[in-house]
Amino acid sequence: MLETMPRPDSRPAQDLPALPERRDRGDRVVRWAVAAAIGSLPWLVPAGPANTAPADAVIFVAIVVTLLWAASTRQRLKFPYVLGVGVIVIAGCLAALLGKYPHEGAIAVVIDVFLLCWATVVANVGRTETAAAFLVRAWCVTGSLWGVALLAFFIHGAATSGFATVDATRVGFTLGEQNGAGFYFAATAFVIMAGRCPRRLIWRVPVIACLIYDTLLTGSLAALTGFLAGLAVTLVVRTAMRRGGAAALLVFLVVAVVGGAGYQAMQHYQVAERSQHSQNIIVRNSIGREQQSAWERQALTYETLHLWRTSTLLGLGPGATKSTLVHELAPYPKSAHDDWTAVLLERGVLGFAGLLLLVTEIAVRASRVCSSRWPGPCPSTGLPAPEFLVGALATLAVYSFTHQQLHDRTAWTLFGILAALSIWGGRAGRPGPAAPNPAANGRTR
Repeated sequence: MLETMPRPDSRPAQDLPALPERRDRGDRVVRWAVAAAIGSLPWLVPAGPANTAPADAVIFVAIVVTLLWAASTRQRLKFPYVLGVGVIVIAGCLAALLGKYPHEGAIAVVIDVFLLCWATVVANVGRTETAAAFLVRAWCVTGSLWGVALLAFFIHGAATSGFATVDATRVGFTLGEQNGAGFYFAATAFVIMAGRCPRRLIWRVPVIACLIYDTLLTGSLAALTGFLAGLAVTLVVRTAMRRGGAAALLVFLVVAVVGGAGYQAMQHYQVAERSQHSQNIIVRNSIGREQQSAWERQALTYETLHLWRTSTLLGLGPGATKSTLVHELAPYPKSAHDDWTAVLLERGVLGFAGLLLLVTEIAVRASRVCSSRWPGPCPSTGLPAPEFLVGALATLAVYSFTHQQLHDRTAWTLFGILAALSIWGGRAGRPGPAAPNPAANGRTR
C-alpha cells in the first residue's frame, strides 16, 4: 500500500506550480527600468558636470529600482567583476590621496563604482531566459531606432546645407563624441546579429546595414578597424563552436594572412595618403585621418611614457594625466588615449594588475558562454548566436588600445549581459526535470 501511494514530489512536471512564471510577472517593473536605461545609452547630450549625462539619471533610477526589487523579494544577487574593479578602485584611491589632483581622482573612482553597479544590475535582472531575451531585444530595438534617427539627421543636414558643407560628416549625434558614437553603433550591430532581432532576415539586414553606415559616418578609425576585427574573431569563434579547435586554428591563420596582406597592400598603394584628397567626405574623414591620428598617438604616447618613468609605482592619480601635462607645459597636453597606458600611468602597478584581472574574467566568461559544454545560452535565451557577442568584445578590445573605454556605458552594458549569460545561463527560468513517477515504471499494480 505504501508503494502505491504517490509521493508529493512525484507529480508530473505539468502539475507543478509555475513559480518562475509568477516571479517573471513580478519582475516586469525592474525589467522595464533596465530596458529604459539600455535605450538611453546614446543620450549623452547635453553633458553635465563630472562627465555626467541624461543617460546616467535613467541608469541611476534602474539601479535604485533593482535594489528595491532585490530587497523586497530577497533575491540572491551575484557580483561579477568585483575583484578586478575592486583592485582598480583601491589603486585609484591610493593614487588620488597621494597625488596632486585628488578631486579628479575622486570623480574617476565614483564613476568606476557607478558603472560596476550598472553591470551588476544588468547581470542580475537578466537571470532568466525571459529576462535575458527581453534585455537583448530592448537593446536591439532601441539601438535600431537610434541608428535610423542618426541617418535621418545626416540626410536632413545634407539636404539643407549640402554634402560639401554639412557639419555632420563626422557625426557624434546625441553621443557627443564621434569615437564613442562609432563604438555604440558597431556594438549594437553585433548585439543584433547575436540576438537575431528582428527575427526576419529581410528586416535584419537593412537594420545592420544602417548601423554600419552610421559607424562610417562617425569617421572613427577605431570603429572601422574594431568592427572588422570583431567579424574576424566571430568567424574564428563560430568555427571553433561548430568544427572544433583545429578548424578554428586554420581559419585564424587564413584571416591573419589575409589581414596582413591587406595591410601591406594599403601601405604599398598609399591608400591613407590618397584618401586625404578623396572626393568622398566619409573616406576623407576616416581613412584619410590615419596619418594625423597616428602622429597624435605617437606624440601622446611619448609624453605619457615620460611621465610614467618619472612617477611613482602608485601612479599620478585617476584623471591626472592631462592636468600634469599642462602643468609641465607639454607640447600635446591630452588625456591618455588608451586604457592600458592610462591605468598604468594614473593608477600604478596595482591598478594595472586589477585591469589584467578584469580582462581575464571577461575572457573566461566569454569562453564559458560560447562553450558547447556549458548549459547556458541556447536559442531560447534570446542570444542564439553568442559568438557575435564575442565579436563585440573584440571590437571593444581594439578600442582599448586607442581610446579609454573603461568609463564607457555601452561597454559595461555588454559586460552585464555577458555576466548574466555566464552566471545564470537562463537556467533560473527553466522548469527542472520531472521526478520519476512510480506508476509509470510498473512497480504499482
